[in-house]
Amino acid sequence: MKTRTPYLSSLALVGAVVLSGCATPMAKPAFYPNAHYQSVGPARAEADAQACASLAQQSDVGAVNKMDAAHAGAAGAAGVGAAGVVGSVLSGRKPDLKNIAAGAAAIGAGGAAAATAGQSISGSGLYRQFVQQCLAERGYHVIGWH
Repeated sequence: MKTRTPYLSSLALVGAVVLSGCATPMAKPAFYPNAHYQSVGPARAEADAQACASLAQQSDVGAVNKMDAAHAGAAGAAGVGAAGVVGSVLSGRKPDLKNIAAGAAAIGAGGAAAATAGQSISGSGLYRQFVQQCLAERGYHVIGWH
Protein backbone atom coordinates (compact mmCIF):
# COMPACT_ATOMS: atom_id res chain seq x y z
CA MET A 1 0.00 0.00 0.00
CA LYS A 2 2.94 2.34 0.41
CA THR A 3 3.38 2.40 -3.35
CA ARG A 4 -0.15 3.82 -3.75
CA THR A 5 0.52 6.82 -1.47
CA PRO A 6 2.39 8.93 -4.05
CA TYR A 7 -0.17 7.99 -6.69
CA LEU A 8 -3.13 9.11 -4.57
CA SER A 9 -1.35 12.29 -3.48
CA SER A 10 -0.52 13.11 -7.10
CA LEU A 11 -4.10 12.42 -8.13
CA ALA A 12 -5.38 14.75 -5.41
CA LEU A 13 -2.97 17.48 -6.48
CA VAL A 14 -3.99 17.18 -10.13
CA GLY A 15 -7.66 17.30 -9.12
CA ALA A 16 -7.12 20.44 -7.06
CA VAL A 17 -5.30 22.16 -9.93
CA VAL A 18 -8.02 21.20 -12.40
CA LEU A 19 -10.76 22.48 -10.12
CA SER A 20 -8.97 25.74 -9.42
CA GLY A 21 -8.67 26.31 -13.17
CA CYS A 22 -12.44 26.04 -13.63
CA ALA A 23 -13.20 29.56 -12.44
CA THR A 24 -15.55 31.34 -14.76
CA PRO A 25 -14.43 34.46 -16.60
CA MET A 26 -15.51 37.79 -15.19
CA ALA A 27 -19.21 38.39 -15.79
CA LYS A 28 -20.10 41.94 -16.73
CA PRO A 29 -23.43 43.70 -16.88
CA ALA A 30 -24.93 44.26 -20.32
CA PHE A 31 -26.35 47.75 -20.58
CA TYR A 32 -29.48 48.87 -22.39
CA PRO A 33 -28.44 51.94 -24.41
CA ASN A 34 -30.81 54.36 -22.69
CA ALA A 35 -30.28 58.13 -22.74
CA HIS A 36 -27.95 58.05 -19.71
CA TYR A 37 -25.75 55.32 -21.20
CA GLN A 38 -25.56 57.19 -24.52
CA SER A 39 -24.64 60.44 -22.79
CA VAL A 40 -21.80 58.96 -20.68
CA GLY A 41 -20.53 56.35 -23.15
CA PRO A 42 -19.30 52.78 -22.69
CA ALA A 43 -16.02 53.67 -20.94
CA ARG A 44 -17.79 55.57 -18.17
CA ALA A 45 -20.44 52.83 -17.88
CA GLU A 46 -17.67 50.24 -17.42
CA ALA A 47 -16.01 52.39 -14.75
CA ASP A 48 -19.33 52.75 -12.92
CA ALA A 49 -19.88 48.99 -13.15
CA GLN A 50 -16.43 48.42 -11.58
CA ALA A 51 -17.26 50.87 -8.79
CA CYS A 52 -20.54 49.06 -8.09
CA ALA A 53 -18.74 45.69 -8.13
CA SER A 54 -16.27 47.01 -5.56
CA LEU A 55 -19.13 48.16 -3.35
CA ALA A 56 -20.71 44.72 -3.61
CA GLN A 57 -17.46 43.01 -2.58
CA GLN A 58 -17.10 45.32 0.43
CA SER A 59 -20.69 44.70 1.55
CA ASP A 60 -22.31 41.70 3.19
CA VAL A 61 -22.72 40.23 -0.30
CA GLY A 62 -18.98 39.47 -0.43
CA ALA A 63 -19.22 37.59 2.89
CA VAL A 64 -22.17 35.54 1.60
CA ASN A 65 -20.15 34.52 -1.48
CA LYS A 66 -17.25 33.36 0.73
CA MET A 67 -19.60 31.31 2.95
CA ASP A 68 -21.17 29.67 -0.12
CA ALA A 69 -17.69 28.81 -1.42
CA ALA A 70 -16.68 27.25 1.89
CA HIS A 71 -19.82 25.10 1.86
CA ALA A 72 -19.11 24.03 -1.72
CA GLY A 73 -15.55 23.05 -0.81
CA ALA A 74 -16.70 21.03 2.21
CA ALA A 75 -19.32 19.23 0.13
CA GLY A 76 -16.73 18.45 -2.55
CA ALA A 77 -14.30 17.06 0.04
CA ALA A 78 -17.02 14.89 1.58
CA GLY A 79 -17.98 13.55 -1.85
CA VAL A 80 -14.38 12.70 -2.74
CA GLY A 81 -13.87 10.98 0.62
CA ALA A 82 -17.00 8.89 0.25
CA ALA A 83 -16.07 7.95 -3.33
CA GLY A 84 -12.61 6.88 -2.18
CA VAL A 85 -13.99 4.59 0.52
CA VAL A 86 -16.61 3.09 -1.78
CA GLY A 87 -14.07 2.60 -4.57
CA SER A 88 -11.69 0.79 -2.22
CA VAL A 89 -14.41 -1.47 -0.88
CA LEU A 90 -15.75 -2.30 -4.35
CA SER A 91 -12.27 -3.17 -5.58
CA GLY A 92 -11.83 -5.57 -2.67
CA ARG A 93 -9.16 -3.55 -0.86
CA LYS A 94 -9.27 -2.21 2.64
CA PRO A 95 -9.83 1.58 2.46
CA ASP A 96 -6.64 3.55 3.13
CA LEU A 97 -8.37 6.28 5.13
CA LYS A 98 -5.23 8.38 5.58
CA ASN A 99 -4.68 8.77 1.83
CA ILE A 100 -8.38 9.16 1.09
CA ALA A 101 -8.62 11.94 3.69
CA ALA A 102 -5.57 13.69 2.23
CA GLY A 103 -7.00 13.50 -1.27
CA ALA A 104 -10.41 14.72 -0.11
CA ALA A 105 -8.82 17.66 1.70
CA ALA A 106 -6.82 18.65 -1.38
CA ILE A 107 -9.83 18.37 -3.69
CA GLY A 108 -12.01 20.24 -1.19
CA ALA A 109 -9.49 23.06 -0.93
CA GLY A 110 -9.23 23.28 -4.71
CA GLY A 111 -13.01 23.24 -5.03
CA ALA A 112 -13.36 25.99 -2.43
CA ALA A 113 -10.75 28.09 -4.23
CA ALA A 114 -12.49 27.60 -7.55
CA ALA A 115 -15.88 28.35 -6.05
CA THR A 116 -14.55 31.45 -4.31
CA ALA A 117 -12.99 32.70 -7.51
CA GLY A 118 -16.06 31.88 -9.55
CA GLN A 119 -18.49 33.47 -7.17
CA SER A 120 -16.50 36.57 -6.39
CA ILE A 121 -15.79 37.14 -10.08
CA SER A 122 -18.98 36.14 -11.84
CA GLY A 123 -21.17 36.74 -8.83
CA SER A 124 -24.05 35.02 -7.20
CA GLY A 125 -27.60 36.15 -7.80
CA LEU A 126 -27.36 38.40 -4.74
CA TYR A 127 -24.13 39.93 -6.01
CA ARG A 128 -25.66 40.65 -9.41
CA GLN A 129 -28.76 42.19 -7.84
CA PHE A 130 -26.56 44.45 -5.75
CA VAL A 131 -24.57 45.62 -8.79
CA GLN A 132 -27.75 46.09 -10.85
CA GLN A 133 -29.36 48.20 -8.10
CA CYS A 134 -26.23 50.31 -7.76
CA LEU A 135 -26.14 50.89 -11.51
CA ALA A 136 -29.86 51.68 -11.63
CA GLU A 137 -29.34 54.37 -8.99
CA ARG A 138 -26.69 55.86 -11.29
CA GLY A 139 -29.11 55.95 -14.25
CA TYR A 140 -28.24 52.72 -16.08
CA HIS A 141 -30.54 49.90 -17.12
CA VAL A 142 -28.92 46.44 -16.95
CA ILE A 143 -30.56 43.94 -19.31
CA GLY A 144 -28.39 40.91 -18.54
CA TRP A 145 -24.89 39.62 -17.89
CA HIS A 146 -22.17 38.41 -20.25
